[in-house]
This record gives sequence, structure tokens and C-alpha cells, in this order.
Amino acid sequence: MDSRVLECFLRVAELGSINRAAVDLNLSQPALSRQIAGLEHEMQVQLFIRSQGGVRLTEAGKLLSDRVRPLLRQFAVIKAQVGERAAGLLAIGIPPSWHGVFTSSYLATLLRDCPNVSLKVFENVSHILRDQLLAGALDLAAVPFERTPPNGYRQTLLLREPLVVVGNTNADFDTSGEQPVQILGQHKLVLPGRPNALRMQIENSLQRRGLKFSIGVETDTLRLCMELARLGAGLTVVPACAIYQHHLGDDLKWAPVKGLYLTWALFENEARSHSPAVQEGRRLFIETIKTQLAQGHWFGAEAVGTAR
Repeated sequence: MDSRVLECFLRVAELGSINRAAVDLNLSQPALSRQIAGLEHEMQVQLFIRSQGGVRLTEAGKLLSDRVRPLLRQFAVIKAQVGERAAGLLAIGIPPSWHGVFTSSYLATLLRDCPNVSLKVFENVSHILRDQLLAGALDLAAVPFERTPPNGYRQTLLLREPLVVVGNTNADFDTSGEQPVQILGQHKLVLPGRPNALRMQIENSLQRRGLKFSIGVETDTLRLCMELARLGAGLTVVPACAIYQHHLGDDLKWAPVKGLYLTWALFENEARSHSPAVQEGRRLFIETIKTQLAQGHWFGAEAVGTAR
């Protein structure tokens, strides 16, 4: 069954006239009439009741109209997706904390080595990237490791990095070495909202120790977390790579938090793994991780899994 004929059928049904539909579709009236007659022959049922005033659907025609509309919408989506894959589309999600230590280098390499790839880049906090991945909007995404990844998604371990506490120069913590988790229970915190993995880890760590968790400001923007810490709204906790991006200056200080780490993984939508663009994007992603770790740009980070 030709999808174009079905589209013509729907247009006739919408306009209630073969003549008006023919003009709208830029077809001759006899040509459109032959298409409708051919469809009725194929379905072995009358789809329209003809009259001098136009046409109206029979019960069989109404059933076909109701059933075929969602099918044509699905076909249009599939057609677009197949076209995108053929054109070499790569949609990738990267945390904003990685911008300075990874993203710029990765994109420069990708654009140089893969000029035919049509690239979409999303920077957002991990739980939003995960939602976008599960919604099918991303081919690859760097998000915190999960013990049980969702069905249809492959997870590749990349690295583990320390979490660091950041505050203004008046904040009551020492920067000469690791700080105990207890320091986070003594201050208001500026953190992303739930279910962000970093936020959940801090809450759980304090809860296990019977310590108070006090949120001062909740924001999903890394830049705002740093700025609010600078303004004294509370302490923030960020992955160590965020320190590379933000030149803290004289009004912010930071220190690693003892025992708090974030393990990152590269998630891949297995339905898109056949795409050469996705395959190349994944290969360069892991290569860039290895390079950045070898050059020592990533404070305290160590490779795990494939990135070793």
C-alpha cells in the first residue's frame, strides 16, 4: 500500500471533495479519482459515498481514516530518523562541568576528523541528560555510572573523580587537604535538585552518618552553583573537573571531600549503534578521555574500564 495514496485519501476525507483535494494536492481530478478507486479496489470495500455535493466517508472509510493517521505519523518519524542516520547525525550529551577539561578538545577533534558528521551537542546536568537519552534524543551521553543500566542502552565505564567542596574565602573549612564529609552537614548547601546523582550521593552520605542536610539554594546550573557559593549563599559540591573550567580567583576556595567520588560512564543508545557517526563519536570520546587523563588536566581522576 502506497503511503502517498493514503495521504491523498485523507485529504479527500478532510475536504469532502475530490475536486478540491485535487487542486490542493496539485493533481488532476481524474488522476486523484483513479487513486481513490484503486485504493477501494485494494481494500475491497467502498470508502466514500459520492454525491453532487461532494463525498463523505463510509463506515469502512472512517475506520481506515482513524487507523491510518497514526501510522502515517510514525512513518514520517521513521523516515526522518533514517534520513538523519544516513546523513551521519550524532547527538551527544555532555555535563557542563566537563566543558573546560574535555568538551572543547573533544569537539575540536571530532569536527576536524569527521567533517561529514552532522553534530548536535547538549550540555546539561546528568539527570536531564539521562532523561533525554531515554527519550531517544541522544545517541551518546556521559552520565554517572548505574549498576543496572536501562534495557536498550550500553554503558561503558570511563573514570572516577573526587568531589570537591567550594566556598568563598570566609567559609569555615581548610584547603590544605581532604575535608571530612561532616563539613557538609555544618553549612547550607547550594546543589542541583533531585534526582541528580551528585545531590543524592551527598544526601545519602550525610544521612548514613546521622548528619543534617540543609539546602540553601537549589539550582541545576553549574555556573550559578559557583556564583552563589562566591556570594556566600552556602557551600557547593562539584566534580573536580569543574575546577579546571572555573578560575576561582581570590574570592573562592576549594578542597576534596574525603570518600566522595563520582564515577562516570558513557551511555549509548543501542538502537543507534549501527550509525558510523555514532561509532566514530564513541571512539573519539574514549580516546579524548584517555588523552586528558594522561596529560593530568583532570584533578584526582583515574581511568576505569575501557578508558584505562
